[in-house]
Amino acid sequence: MAEHQNIDELLAKYLAEESPEEDFPEIQNHLNELSDGDTVFEHSKIIWDASAAFQQKKSCDVNAAWQKVKKQMSCPAKLENQTPIVHLNESSTIIRPLSEKRVIPFKRVVGIAASVIVLIGVLLFVFWKPTSESAPLQESFAQEKVLNYTLPDGTKVTLNRGSKISYPSTFEGQTREITLQGEAFFDVAHDAQHPFIIHAQGAAIKVLGTSFNVNAYSKQVKVWVKTGKVQVKKSSSVIQLLPGEQAEVQGDDVVRSANVDANQAAYFSQSFNFENTDLSSVVTTLSQVYGVKVTLANEAMSHCKLTVNFEKESLENILAVIATTFDINVQKQGQNFVLEGKGCQ
Repeated sequence: MAEHQNIDELLAKYLAEESPEEDFPEIQNHLNELSDGDTVFEHSKIIWDASAAFQQKKSCDVNAAWQKVKKQMSCPAKLENQTPIVHLNESSTIIRPLSEKRVIPFKRVVGIAASVIVLIGVLLFVFWKPTSESAPLQESFAQEKVLNYTLPDGTKVTLNRGSKISYPSTFEGQTREITLQGEAFFDVAHDAQHPFIIHAQGAAIKVLGTSFNVNAYSKQVKVWVKTGKVQVKKSSSVIQLLPGEQAEVQGDDVVRSANVDANQAAYFSQSFNFENTDLSSVVTTLSQVYGVKVTLANEAMSHCKLTVNFEKESLENILAVIATTFDINVQKQGQNFVLEGKGCQ
């Protein structure tokens, strides 16, 4: 046993290139005595040399290394399981380590990640459309004359002077909603699945399909219904209006009007229905409809009562009828008119 251990030590020193030359004959004699000694030894030497290449400046325990080589010599199957051997030909063999992790440079990792993020951003910009994005708002403003508009859903709007409406370029969602400042007459396109809602001075006027007038020049909103049914709401106060009815919004309350102005839509229809109406109210209505100032020269004239109907008449013709009826004079001052006379008792 001691002699065998001595030979093992000689072989280990030889592989470690630490054997003196006088030991070479003894080592060769020992290998000759083994069956296929040259082949086994050559394979062991290749393994030894390849393993040394991976040590990278680490200290080597010669005895431990040789014991491992011996085990590989006696158990070739185990050797192949631990360290794969690729045979190129009968005289050459390449040893490959079992696992060798590939290290990717940090800068390259960052570059790849940045490229992926940029690509995702481009795809989102091109293909993604936020569902919460609403259609852009359009505004229509009637400054010096009454204007007519048709909304995207087919609703017809007559906008009185000094009034403005804001509405989306296309109606989306469950409702059709617009905002009104001033006065407008609406002939709403019927759509039971998508109610039409007008926001004016904090009030909400809701309809399905009808025609009505909304006056919201001041905080006191007035709604008059010509056809259909309209709901007027402010805070928790709600009123349903039928044709010919009118409601006013006073603060947070909606109040049904006892006296309905018959000339609510005269600014666009040019139709007037005065029935025992004070002359002061007549000239106020004419001023609003025609966009000029018509005044009375004295307070006594305000007591005059007028009962008459006008259908698409010019302002000059209407004033001429009034002048004849009450025996008064009409003075034109620029674009405005002044009525002069004794008045009525």
